[in-house]
Amino acid sequence: MRKFALPALLAGLLSAGCDGLFTGENVARFPLSEAAGGGYAPLRLTLGPEMNPIALNLHAEYAASDAEAGKWNSYRATLSRGGSRIATGDFNVNNTSSPSSQSGQAVSRTMLVVEVGEVGDYEITIVPTAPIAVTLHKAQVELRRNIRREAPAK
Repeated sequence: MRKFALPALLAGLLSAGCDGLFTGENVARFPLSEAAGGGYAPLRLTLGPEMNPIALNLHAEYAASDAEAGKWNSYRATLSRGGSRIATGDFNVNNTSSPSSQSGQAVSRTMLVVEVGEVGDYEITIVPTAPIAVTLHKAQVELRRNIRREAPAK
């Protein structure tokens, strides 16, 4: 029985946070505009309770680069409405290429999973929490509705 514990634990860890990427319905992807300091310009989204739970995911690409291989960026995503913060989450984007990689890769991360109380315009901001170490290209926010929440840990 014990020899199966490690693979089960690893599978659980690898799938943690994936519900926001793979469940529910993909509503749309919105391109992000870079802002000074390595973050992105605020993005307005119209959200409503019929979409709950909602996942806001970051999708981007990075080039193979010996200088950036194995490094990561740390970000904070904040969802607000009318100047009031609704949710905040920290996430990392890792460059998993090796120094000998020949091609770039795509990366997807769930930034926030939220439930909103009313229909309206919301704003998401994404700012770095540490100096930028990985150059991202084609960054987008993906909006997914009616996702399945992870089962609570036992």
